[in-house]
Amino acid sequence: MRVTQSELCRTFLSDLGTLNENLTALNRQISSGKRLNQLKDDPAGSSDLISFSKLESQIDQYRFNAGAGSFYLNVADSALNEVNNLITSIYASGSQSSSDIVSEEARAALAAEVRSLRDQIVSLANSQVRGRYIFAGSLVVDMPFAIEGDVIEYNGDNSINRIRVDEGTEVQMNYSGGEVFDPIFNAVRSLLTAMDGNDTSGINTALSQFASVLKGLSQIRGQIGANMATLQNVESRLDSRETILKEQRSRIEDTDMVQAAVELKQTQTALQTAMSAGGSILTQSNLFDILG
Repeated sequence: MRVTQSELCRTFLSDLGTLNENLTALNRQISSGKRLNQLKDDPAGSSDLISFSKLESQIDQYRFNAGAGSFYLNVADSALNEVNNLITSIYASGSQSSSDIVSEEARAALAAEVRSLRDQIVSLANSQVRGRYIFAGSLVVDMPFAIEGDVIEYNGDNSINRIRVDEGTEVQMNYSGGEVFDPIFNAVRSLLTAMDGNDTSGINTALSQFASVLKGLSQIRGQIGANMATLQNVESRLDSRETILKEQRSRIEDTDMVQAAVELKQTQTALQTAMSAGGSILTQSNLFDILG
């Protein structure tokens, strides 16, 4: 089968176009540092990158959730640490008032101290994070504790909110004020009733409740500490997962500069060779030859 001059020209021009496209692509890869600049550069690789982007977005959301959870739990633990110190001070004032040699006036002054300390606990029980009450159960927008005289009313509920921080991992974000503070306020109310009545026996009975109160508070703080440890582990896992994704993305997306430079040189050489070889074809042909 005889190859016509026009066929030779068309083949030459096609090869020339391919080499120019390759040269342009390689220059683009080297200048941008990215092997994939367009979908057509690597359809399979581009599909993988889309999947990686979804996973990275998911990691970002989990990390945001974990950060928010850590912030909430740190505020809760800090508040309960202060509550623990206030309870200890209340116990000390109550112990002072339990002696039979303490006068009514002195006992009344100690009761006033206890009420002041209790009011500080109420304030801590109404702690907020970004406008959300952390000891209100699920009713996070309403102040959970109200005090009138010596009566403290809890207006929250016993529900809790959890936040997902990883696939299959959720962490408790808030706590029921009733569970945390009712035992505290009940013990303080019993103590104040006995102090107001100058009832030393009743004071000692009320003081005996504080051991279980402090134990319960310690258990809740232990739960918070465990949740904070979970969040630290989750954040470490997310960091590792993100690092792996970045490495996989780089292998697909980033230009191998050494290889790209070699291919660029080879393509330039091939183009120059083609131009030299094709010059004679073009000079021996006219438009009608090329068009057939």
